Amino acid sequence: MAVFRDSAHAREVLEAFFKYEATVDDPFFGGNGVVIAYTLKDPVIRIVLDTTRKPEPGHRYDVYVDDPNAPKPTVELFMRADTFDALYRGEMSPSALMTGRAKAEGDLAASMRLLPAMARAIPRYKKYREEHG
Repeated sequence: MAVFRDSAHAREVLEAFFKYEATVDDPFFGGNGVVIAYTLKDPVIRIVLDTTRKPEPGHRYDVYVDDPNAPKPTVELFMRADTFDALYRGEMSPSALMTGRAKAEGDLAASMRLLPAMARAIPRYKKYREEHG
């Protein structure tokens, strides 16, 4: 079964999650100095998180969803939406890159710097998905 009904559902859930996270006092991606893009398929959606800005209270990083004006990513990860969901739920190891379930372009060292942030995101994402589908 698909984790998102369609692109509109994926966009609604993921955009709301990342925009909310950008406002909290302990955002997992704030201040990392990386622009990360997730290009998902089945359904298709592109999310860009710009953590290069200086974090301010209530606005820790910028979120772009399917926005052609999004900044160029430092690293871009390509995967199926169900793979993305499994990663953020903690049901799949970030080794998905090594197994071919995800592909990366750009600065791979930068993507490795994001692993602690992704680990901190897991419980928040799981809770968010339970509450918001």
